[in-house]
Amino acid sequence: MNFKDVLQINRKEKTALKKEKIALSGRGSITPQETEFFLKPYLKTKRKGKKMKSIQLLSLLLVLLMASFSSAQDYGTAIPSGTARWEALGYNPFITDAAIDMNNNPAWTALYRNYAFGDIGRNAITYYQLSGQYGAVNFGITKEISLGMVLNKREDMWNDFIGDPTFTSVWVAGKEPIVPFKALFSYATNNFSIGVAPYFTYWDAKLDSTAGGNAYSMKWSAYSFGGTVGVLARLDKNDWIEGAVDVKLNKWKYEATAPGSTSTYESNGGLELGVGGRGFFQVYKKWNLSLVPYVGFQYYGWDPKITATGAPTVLPKYSQIDIHGGIGINMPILDDGLLAGGISGGYYEYKIDNVGNVSGTTDKLSAITLPQFNLGIEWAFTDWLAGRLGYSRAVYIGRGKETTTTGLTMTARETMASDPDQTITAGLGLQFGRFAFDGMIGERLFKEGPYVLGGKTNDLYGVISASYNFR
Repeated sequence: MNFKDVLQINRKEKTALKKEKIALSGRGSITPQETEFFLKPYLKTKRKGKKMKSIQLLSLLLVLLMASFSSAQDYGTAIPSGTARWEALGYNPFITDAAIDMNNNPAWTALYRNYAFGDIGRNAITYYQLSGQYGAVNFGITKEISLGMVLNKREDMWNDFIGDPTFTSVWVAGKEPIVPFKALFSYATNNFSIGVAPYFTYWDAKLDSTAGGNAYSMKWSAYSFGGTVGVLARLDKNDWIEGAVDVKLNKWKYEATAPGSTSTYESNGGLELGVGGRGFFQVYKKWNLSLVPYVGFQYYGWDPKITATGAPTVLPKYSQIDIHGGIGINMPILDDGLLAGGISGGYYEYKIDNVGNVSGTTDKLSAITLPQFNLGIEWAFTDWLAGRLGYSRAVYIGRGKETTTTGLTMTARETMASDPDQTITAGLGLQFGRFAFDGMIGERLFKEGPYVLGGKTNDLYGVISASYNFR
């Protein structure tokens, strides 16, 4: 079947596939061969009236409590996804994940219709608040068209302005744009879908004064706008490719008006460009083993601009380039499990011209990443509980170079490794009917234990994601 058939798959069809013992793998096809490709660890149909056995897991009291509400139900089809799942599987570029894929490439929204997803949060801001929260929903409007939106997910590089001393004084400094909004749209044909995702976030403030009988005014504004265009194409029943282009413009401005003068501080440029592509190519049919290559490029550049009395005539210029790529494998294991991993490499460069407002000076930091390893395994403990384990580690060769106006050049080189605190990750996924709750287990739980009997609380989850498939 084709993409239109995928969009129209219903629960009865999935149940029939289950009875025929056809494994749903990967994400998006319906024939026995195609189901091996897209949907496996994500789409699982539970039979009606299935009773779950009582499980004694003292270290997972939350799991036990939630499980007690799930027995003797008519189960739907959950699609686990989100940042928690992706990180628990080793920050893995060689897996498919509904939330991650739709955020990176809106063409994927053609496959995940009538689906709500998001991150409940991660780092604690206060006792009652978490950071990194966002919510999203995607609807199927017709057989070919889907519409949705993503709220409060930061996807721009606006905060790169903060590092410039020009914009950090008490009065001049502005704030990050608030409540980002992204719309989702896709159109699907037989073996092809195209998606568009406009993005916008904005903040402003104003202060007016008539002190001493004179009018004074200060205005601040900040915004990021742009969007992503992506495509997803099936080459044959087992192979597919995807690609996306992301373009955003980041802007910040401060304007002060006093009797007889106006001063303006603003960013000039602020262009953000990202291009990426990935493919799944089956290389060993017996194991449903797919080769997964990917490549990405990102550029960002800006410089401050000042129009004011006594302003410096020379100002810094900032640019950043990131090129990366890799190759790995993806295959189903066990009954409803997943194994994915590979090796990657890349080049990163951050450059500042006219350092300290001095013409001819340059600071450049660059790094070559090789190798970077990502490995993830996912398996089912029961029909409602999944375990995840990941490994991520990289070696960097970092170089720094400073050039002054006198021609003096200073260079430095160091071989480094990625953060050892995030080398091994683990997570749990809970599925209750159409609802999925996914978390990356906090490291302190392994070190100190859950303290169930002692009454001491501890971190069960470090990152939490949730989704609901209501089609």
